[in-house]
Amino acid sequence: VEMNGFGPKGFPELKNDTFLRAAWGKETDYIPVWCMRQAGRYLPEFRETRAAQDFFSTCRSPEACCELTLQPLRRFPLDAAIIFSDILVVPQALGMEVTMVPGKGPSFPEPLREERDLEHLRDPAVVASELDYVFQAITLTRQRLAGRVPLIGFAGAPWTLMTYMVEGGGSSTMAQAKRWLYQRPQASHQLLRILTDALVPYLVGQVAAGAQIIFAKDGHFALEELAQAGYEVVGLDWTVAPKKARERVGKMVTLQGNLDPCALYASKEEIGRLVQQMLNDFGPQRYIANLGHGLYPDMDPEHVGAFVDAVHKHSRLLHQN
Repeated sequence: VEMNGFGPKGFPELKNDTFLRAAWGKETDYIPVWCMRQAGRYLPEFRETRAAQDFFSTCRSPEACCELTLQPLRRFPLDAAIIFSDILVVPQALGMEVTMVPGKGPSFPEPLREERDLEHLRDPAVVASELDYVFQAITLTRQRLAGRVPLIGFAGAPWTLMTYMVEGGGSSTMAQAKRWLYQRPQASHQLLRILTDALVPYLVGQVAAGAQIIFAKDGHFALEELAQAGYEVVGLDWTVAPKKARERVGKMVTLQGNLDPCALYASKEEIGRLVQQMLNDFGPQRYIANLGHGLYPDMDPEHVGAFVDAVHKHSRLLHQN
């Protein structure tokens, strides 16, 4: 989370700090809300902007990333922006080829198969300089936000990246990556260390470039450990009951989540009811509303708007009571 005096000077003054206040555990007038993948294919303007170039070329264009980041804020009164990028720019910076296959998702033509394949990875110390285009996108976006809301940066957790690099793409079982853990424990530790050594300066660089919050994706599997590790916020997916999560992490950590994204297929009235129940379960303080995962491409933007509006409406009523 942003610290006074850290990062480039001259950014516009922040006008809406509700998200940061909730992250720090300070009192807020309402519950802040944003959505994972809020800059995504469910928006027609996103699809139009993205049509001109392939996915990773877009990721390497600071101007395009800035535009895609700002699009959802023009539609919805969100309380945070998240930079448009992808977790797999890190394996690319380590020297691996990654392509985005339409209808399939990310693909590694030459995934890690043997221990000796680790020798072909670049030195993790060069990753941050290889990803300067992400830092440029963050700085540009922070300027163009003009202080409207805070800007989130992110990276994939080491294990998440390892699974892609070994599996060659997304996997529901992660069997090949888990095989590495059992059959190649030393190589697995080595790979996770390489990724950690790449990610730390990358995330620090995002903050230096202007990100006010940094977010490690897929790090929610060990609630108690995360709550004691120094994080201000821990995100939950929809399989975790809010009251149980609060019991497990205590009162010193802000929780984020966790509506099932598929709930946005419901009517606007039902979305409002589900949001009200979620807010009642989490309570009005030390909480940031979100989905339990990212928005899906076929979702109706009007239903996303209904979710955001319902959080603001019901949370203000909750605070009044």
